[in-house]
Amino acid sequence: MCAACAPALACGCAGKDVEAWTPTQHVLWERVTDEPVPRVFNNFAILLPEATRGLFPTSIAVTRVAVEPSSAHNGALRAQLVREPRNEFLMWNSTFDHQMAVSEVFPIEERDLGGGEVVPAQIIAANRALGAGLAMIYAVNEMSPVECEMIGGLHDTASGNLLAVFHARAESPVEEPEEDSAGNPYETDATALARERFERVVRSCVYEIILQDEPAAVESPRGWTPAGTLAPAEWPPRRFRTGR
Repeated sequence: MCAACAPALACGCAGKDVEAWTPTQHVLWERVTDEPVPRVFNNFAILLPEATRGLFPTSIAVTRVAVEPSSAHNGALRAQLVREPRNEFLMWNSTFDHQMAVSEVFPIEERDLGGGEVVPAQIIAANRALGAGLAMIYAVNEMSPVECEMIGGLHDTASGNLLAVFHARAESPVEEPEEDSAGNPYETDATALARERFERVVRSCVYEIILQDEPAAVESPRGWTPAGTLAPAEWPPRRFRTGR
């Protein structure tokens, strides 16, 4: 092989620059929760010892964590919060469109931590200060150019307890899409496929927790007399059971 052809092969031998895949640092479970995590694959695991009471309706704060080497920490991995594109707010709210017990879903930024470390306990505390009843911390790991996984944990912000964990993994059916292809990225891109599966897993898990949640004890205002017999509260209401 001639020396002139070697550089061309590195760029695809067609006069085009081919962007090489660069491995990223993997986020471990300890970055999304301080509690032990059971084995889970492409599914969710609910860790409640007993049904919650009065947890819903509530809002969910969503936080994505990544890690990168830090020169300030002698090359040690430093956790950071990252934001998806600007439609992340709409994306996560759309995930729970049909679950009326979820009043709002909102992402947070690192500045919301008030200068604290990017650790699960600090993230949950910030979520609690922002008024969220639930805190979901998740991460995206690119395993290879054609494989991606997502992990996450759902916490009760009042107690800090881990309620559930999620996992989704997907592999792209095609390694290199054709140039100028107008295909649907959710049919070819591993990250998009993993995210779509992850959203389904999270939605199904929260739906199950809603169904198990017991109604909170409600006391009548002092001096108030009901006009008739009080019927027992039905929770969750039937309208919550129309679908996932």
